[in-house]
Formats: sequence, structure tokens, C-alpha cells
Amino acid sequence: MKAIIDLAVYTIGPVLYALLVAGAVLALVIGILLIVDSARVMRWNYTLNRWYSTRQMLRPMALPVDAKRAIYRWHRVLGVLIFAGALYTLDMLVFNYASRPLASAFRDLGSPATMRTAFDVLRIILIICNIAALVAAAVLCFRPSLLKGLEAWGDRRFSSRQSLKPLEVMHYGPDDFVRGRPRTIGVFLTVGSVYVLLVLGLRLL
Repeated sequence: MKAIIDLAVYTIGPVLYALLVAGAVLALVIGILLIVDSARVMRWNYTLNRWYSTRQMLRPMALPVDAKRAIYRWHRVLGVLIFAGALYTLDMLVFNYASRPLASAFRDLGSPATMRTAFDVLRIILIICNIAALVAAAVLCFRPSLLKGLEAWGDRRFSSRQSLKPLEVMHYGPDDFVRGRPRTIGVFLTVGSVYVLLVLGLRLL
């Protein structure tokens, strides 16, 4: 586990460093331009300030997908597959499960006793879920009509349009704030980006 974390740090670290340097350089350029030619920056901002609707992008996910016909047509095959998978998983959980090696593998996340308790609780939850899967598989094989009530409860459509509506509204507050005091913002951006570049340069040395 520690080796994986070290590899991630050594891999992602240089990328984050390069992104920070690029962001600081970009902020420095924008800050200087706000001081010497704020009108040009405002024109660039107007060109880049576009609105993209999430409704069109998420429309395929909002369309309902009817899988009932395929499930009822192949209900015995699906039932047998689910039953076999749940039975195999129960066999592994009941007779071949050992929490001590797992707790040792994840010892960096907590004490061994805490990790063993967490994995034992997870084992009980998985056993209960697989027993429920066995029952559902048996019903699917022999009496799929008993699932009609559960199907009616779960076969509901939730629209993302209402929940994402606040994200569809344009907010011009930051633009108006910068437009009202461009040189002041430019000075802050310039000083801040120079400070960040100096700190990053010293870290590199």
C-alpha cells in the first residue's frame, strides 16, 4: 500500500508542479495586461465567457432504458447466473474469509484491530446481501411476477433538469467586480503570481 502511495506521489507531483507554474505564469500575464491594457482583457473575457448547457450533454442519461422485456424473456438464465454468483460468493465469505491478512494489507489506514473489525462488519453485510440475492434469484427463476411490486417501485424516472437548474444560471458578479477595478486586480494578480513563482522556484532549488 505504501509503495502504491509513493508511486502516486512521485507520478502526480511533477504534473501538479507544472500546472502550478503554468497557472502562475498565466496569472502574471493577465495581471500585467490588466494594468497596462485592461480593455483588451475585457474583450478576451467577453469572447471566452460562453454558456454551455448541461441539459444537452446529460440528455442521453435522462432517457429511460427499458430492460424488462429482456429480463422476463431470459429470467431463468439470469436467475441461474445470479444464484450461482451469490452461492460462490457466500462460500468464499463463510469458509475462505480471513480478516487478518486484509487488515495487515491496509494497516496504513488504521490500527489492525480497527481494520479487522471493519472487514468483519463488511463481511456480515456482504453475507446478508448475497442471501437476499439468492432469494431474488429463486424468485426470478420460478415466479418472476412476484417482482412486479419491486419493479413498480424502482421503475421511476428522476429528471436532472431541476436539480441542475442553479448551474444553468450565468453569474456576472466576478466580471463586474474586475471590470470596476481592473488595475487594482491586476496589481494583486501580478504580485501574487510573482510570489508563487518565487516560492516554486525555491522549492525546485
